[in-house]
Amino acid sequence: MDRQNVAYDLSMYESLLEQRPERQQKPQQQAKTVKLKNKKAFKTALSVLSIAVVVSMIIGVIYTNSQITEITTNISQVQREITELESEKAYLEFTLESRMSLNEIEDYAVNVLGMVKMDSTQVEYIEIESENKVELNSDNLGDRIEEAVQPVLSYFEQ
Repeated sequence: MDRQNVAYDLSMYESLLEQRPERQQKPQQQAKTVKLKNKKAFKTALSVLSIAVVVSMIIGVIYTNSQITEITTNISQVQREITELESEKAYLEFTLESRMSLNEIEDYAVNVLGMVKMDSTQVEYIEIESENKVELNSDNLGDRIEEAVQPVLSYFEQ
């Protein structure tokens, strides 16, 4: 007997493979396969597009929030500046009022300008012998207009 290993003798299957015709897919099956591949490619593209839209929306939200934060920071900084300026304004108004008080003005007049208060000996009263009168010019309106226009006319006559 031959000492060949029968368990691994594949030569008996070769004849079966040669007898069996190659499997060809039917045209309908090929069309279904193509449709399935196209459908799968469409789903993949749609998924990628959906993910891109979601990512861009998230980026937009993050950008908007950063802009809001930046503007809020600017607003609070300006409000602090307003508060500081209002405080400085109140201080300056108080300083101005204290410098403009009657006592301060009197002190400045006496110490810096060398002025003295007036005493009763410096007051002189005068008497007027006639009564106070107000005289109105009784000229009519036409005469007054003529007097106002006369210098203009004389200018043009020259």
